[in-house]
Amino acid sequence: MPALEISVDGVSVVTVNTDGLDVLGINVGGTKIDEELASLNVSGGSYPEGGQPASLTWVASTPLWAGQKVSVVFHEQGSSTQPGKTIEELFPDEPPVEQTDFTPTVEMFKELRAKPKVREKFALQLVSSSGASFVGDTSTAEHGFGFSVLWNSFHPERAKVSLHAYTLDSLESRGPFNNLFEEKLTCGGSVELHVA
Repeated sequence: MPALEISVDGVSVVTVNTDGLDVLGINVGGTKIDEELASLNVSGGSYPEGGQPASLTWVASTPLWAGQKVSVVFHEQGSSTQPGKTIEELFPDEPPVEQTDFTPTVEMFKELRAKPKVREKFALQLVSSSGASFVGDTSTAEHGFGFSVLWNSFHPERAKVSLHAYTLDSLESRGPFNNLFEEKLTCGGSVELHVA
């Protein structure tokens, strides 16, 4: 089965083999109000029909700072460098979450709009091994950005790469985001994101 390798500044952070998984996602995101420029998350799981779902995390909210580069390589095969952890394993001292509805409220968006900005925009550079690329800044109206590489077992030979920016209005109304880049990553391919 394919494996995805995630590196920061050329140093491998983790490789995850997709065997036994239904979905695997690598996500980088940041907002204008967070102290850290962005954060890296790697998670996935298996969700068998009629069976017990299993959600796992390999990298949890690792801060990224200006000038750092995140790269993802899609290997045809490879071994996982570490096992994924459940939420209970990641946070053993936290009480179980009783909340089931995580829909943001109007009050939450009011609070977000009132928070002071740490930065005015993000400068984003994305380069794919296919030769495709994106270089540009988010607008002053945009609150944050998201980058993802998403693999699923329905199409194991590829992963979807996307980069987008969004405003708080589009987030609140669940309206369309500003899609900056999108492509399919296939075995042997790679993509690199640089955020400043």
